[in-house]
Amino acid sequence: MTTQRIYAAMIQILKALVSFLMFLIVLFFIITILTITTGFPAWLSATVSVVCATFAAWFTWKLVAGESVNTLVAVTGGALILGGLFFTLGFLGPMAISKDTNQGPMIGLFIAAPLGLVVGAIGGYVYAARQNAAAGN
Repeated sequence: MTTQRIYAAMIQILKALVSFLMFLIVLFFIITILTITTGFPAWLSATVSVVCATFAAWFTWKLVAGESVNTLVAVTGGALILGGLFFTLGFLGPMAISKDTNQGPMIGLFIAAPLGLVVGAIGGYVYAARQNAAAGN
């Protein structure tokens, strides 16, 4: 097998793995936020969560593949991905580090998730702007 074929196979595996992990993280993020903050029925929360997680996985797939994306897609995808990552780390991290604290998950809910959404949106915009600038040259 040539080196290029091995590299291509590794990229395909990486795309699938990273996209699946982002799907799970965003699914956890959205369903937890909707369950805590709204009175939506469980089926509606689950449906919205699966749609958002599927979008994040699709965006991650395109990101790892290096494909060009629309600015709105990049901003939304970046916000979902980093918001989900920050929320998951901020929500589960304090529980793993200090098991006797009651307010640990609040860090993820009130600090980490909003920060991740903003940073992800800005990062998505910068990513799309660089792609558009490179395509314009």
